[in-house]
Amino acid sequence: MKSTFLFFLGILISNLALAQSNLNGRILDKADNTPLTNATIILLNQDSILKYHTRANENGNFEFKKINQEDYILIVSYPQFELYSQPVKLNKNTTLENILLSSQANLIEEVVVTGKIPIRIKGDTIEYDAGSFETEKNAKLEDLLRRLPGLTVSGEGAITAHGKSVSKVLIDGEEFFGYDPKIAIRNIRADAVDKVQVYERKSEQAELTGIDDGQRFQTVNVLLKEEARVGIFGNVEGHVGTEELYTANLFAAKFNRTERIGITANTNNMGASSGGREGSLRMNSQITGEPKNTSVGANYENQLFNKKVNVNANYNFNDASNRNERESYNKEIVSADKIQETNSTSNNENANQSHNIRSQFRWRIDSTSNMEVHVNANKSQNTGFSGSKSLMLNNETDSVRDYNSTNSNFGDDLSNEIRINYRKRLNKNGRSINLNLNNEISQSNQESDVFQRTYLYETNRETIVDQNRFTDNNRNNFSTQLQFSDRITQQLHFTLGYNFGYNNNTNKVDAFNNTATGRTLDEQYSQNLINKTSNQSVVANLNYNAEKFNFSLSNRTNYRDQSLNDSYHDIDLDRTFWDNDLNINGNYKISNRKNINASYQNNFDVPSFSQLQPTQPQTSPIFVQEGNPNLKRAVNNSFRLNYNTMSLLKGTSWNINSSIAFKNNPIVNKRTVTDTLTTSTYVNVMGKTSWNASLNTNYGKPIFDRKVQFNIFSGANYTNGFTYTRYSQDGSRDNQGQYELNNTQNASILTGFSFNEQDSKGLDYDFNWRVNANNQRNSLQQDLNYTNLSTGGSAFLKYFLPKQFNITTHINYSIEGATKLYKESIQQFYTNVELSKKLLKNQSLVASIKAFDIFKTYNTTNRNVSDTQFSESTQLMLTRYVLFGLKWDFNKNLGKKSND
Repeated sequence: MKSTFLFFLGILISNLALAQSNLNGRILDKADNTPLTNATIILLNQDSILKYHTRANENGNFEFKKINQEDYILIVSYPQFELYSQPVKLNKNTTLENILLSSQANLIEEVVVTGKIPIRIKGDTIEYDAGSFETEKNAKLEDLLRRLPGLTVSGEGAITAHGKSVSKVLIDGEEFFGYDPKIAIRNIRADAVDKVQVYERKSEQAELTGIDDGQRFQTVNVLLKEEARVGIFGNVEGHVGTEELYTANLFAAKFNRTERIGITANTNNMGASSGGREGSLRMNSQITGEPKNTSVGANYENQLFNKKVNVNANYNFNDASNRNERESYNKEIVSADKIQETNSTSNNENANQSHNIRSQFRWRIDSTSNMEVHVNANKSQNTGFSGSKSLMLNNETDSVRDYNSTNSNFGDDLSNEIRINYRKRLNKNGRSINLNLNNEISQSNQESDVFQRTYLYETNRETIVDQNRFTDNNRNNFSTQLQFSDRITQQLHFTLGYNFGYNNNTNKVDAFNNTATGRTLDEQYSQNLINKTSNQSVVANLNYNAEKFNFSLSNRTNYRDQSLNDSYHDIDLDRTFWDNDLNINGNYKISNRKNINASYQNNFDVPSFSQLQPTQPQTSPIFVQEGNPNLKRAVNNSFRLNYNTMSLLKGTSWNINSSIAFKNNPIVNKRTVTDTLTTSTYVNVMGKTSWNASLNTNYGKPIFDRKVQFNIFSGANYTNGFTYTRYSQDGSRDNQGQYELNNTQNASILTGFSFNEQDSKGLDYDFNWRVNANNQRNSLQQDLNYTNLSTGGSAFLKYFLPKQFNITTHINYSIEGATKLYKESIQQFYTNVELSKKLLKNQSLVASIKAFDIFKTYNTTNRNVSDTQFSESTQLMLTRYVLFGLKWDFNKNLGKKSND
């Protein structure tokens, strides 16, 4: 690792070894030759990318010292003066003639910011000019996103923007293949993108109803170039490899202004459920089990009837199967002086076929009213088989229990949903009404053949469960909402609303014992459940919007009437209660480049009927789940504070995200553990508060002549929770011993850095390193409390060679420190390498050879720690293999850069 670090250090230092010179001049008012103090002077390269900036001193003089010798565009701006620009060819120390600016009324500085600098802030939206960030020929949207300051894209396609996970990617404000947003970032061409916008979006429900529920989702909206909205583009890709591996992908799209048609197809035996990631060097790329997947998708968007109706619909078919084997070791704290250990092996086979339809219709009825209709449907079938064997021991020595089980099952699911939202504007001042209707119906059926054998060593007793189980689940949920909105002042407006909902759910499980005399119903493993809930609520929302300050307050008061009936267990419950949901959100725009946001939420955790139901159907002879009809509500209070700042001239960004949440009288698990079985129920920890807190920050800036993007990040997390446990040695569930309260606490601190240079010339690289400290504590078995260190990093290197050859390498290393329970640390190291060559005149065909885990060093051990359980497992996994592939990008009439 020392040699790797020196290698990257050498790359950074090499950026400094370029010929450099000085450039100076003077800025004056053309009218009277007075100096223009603090005039802004910017140097752009020939690609209009910002390289250097400075300001004039009190005499109007400016100087750039030791800058690289190349061709520049010099731009000078001063408030209420004209914009000045001139080309500069720097090959020696240069003094420019006096630059004279003429006064004018427009604010030229704003013109410079919006027209030349690659990043600008518009309200709470950060907007990137895609043309200012160079990408490789035929690069995709995800390649562009990786080059934008503040954004990261993982090997799996997960996007993080300014420290927050991105949940939705839009193309020109619309979903594109909404069932899998990663399809858009993997296939949209980078050269078709004009702007990339990043902002926080309210939940879909809040946008439909106008009632703020406090939820925010980081969103990326991609604006295409006007000329890129017409044309045909896509790609075809195929790989074959060692171990009989294969994968084939197709993506094709036709854009015609408002109409967009897209299709995608994929088949592989490498584990991916949709196309685009098999064989990606940035991923771990290990293949778990023996998977097979086939998927087909289609997307259609259009504006019809003179753009009054907008249609967005997609369909997806997926056929997936897998076979896997697993070995695991589990240690569980059951009391202050008792630990149970379980060694187990399992194997499973499963297959699933599904059809999904998602559609959205937006109808602009007239200038004052519009309607949205969402129709979604799903149909699926699944089959599976699982088998397991386990041996339990007490305190590492005494054999307690053998447990073997097999389960084969077949099932099908069907669901559909329709949502209608109607808006009517009543006047020009913002008065409006909003009506929302929603109906969701689902049905699922499952048939299982179950065999379970339990052997107890101490009593030499064997228990066998041999059953056929039939499950029928039906759900019908209806809700309607009516809101009225009006404006009190120009900045202040309110919304009042009434909601009504009714849910009718049935769940019937018939478990029949297979005996020598025939089949008999076993009510212990069966249920005939009917759950009905009606809900009424009144909501009020107040919003204040000013130039620098936005504030919203939303409150929902609910009245619920719930009933539950189970004829198999003689259960008849009925309850009514009130609860409240309060959300407060404030945003202050300190300046055009600085912003602070704060929010507060107060709501309740209301016990579900499954938590209240005293007797529930048993699924295994070694585990019983019970409810508690005396459960109380838990009270939640959460706070969030975010701050971000960005310097457009310096290219720096800094964001801080923090949150803290408290849960009073939390609902927790309460377990009784014996050598025979575990019984679990729920209980409030009265007078106690569980809580969690997090803080993370990220700072980024360009370094070394703006060629390298450097980021440093850090974070801290803390959780504090509770569970009850009790151990009975004699196997009695009515043991007289007291329950013990286990207080679990987990604290972690993370810090790290990354730097990357990506200009598609010579060498692109992306390097990151992180260090993490973790402290895990529990009050029952304090000798297992530990603090350990983990560290790791990855390097992604791409060498651009002559004759259109490229070599790409991904190196990953990490080490998870030892604990008191696990005496050995886990080291992870693997290296993936690709050799590729671009073919054809337009470089649209790429041939590649990819080798994964070339040193066969991937560690398949997985370690997990929860409140009272510590586990370590391995499973069937292929890590080392080679793929041979071809990929063809086609592009017809898409934008000005069409090559085919």
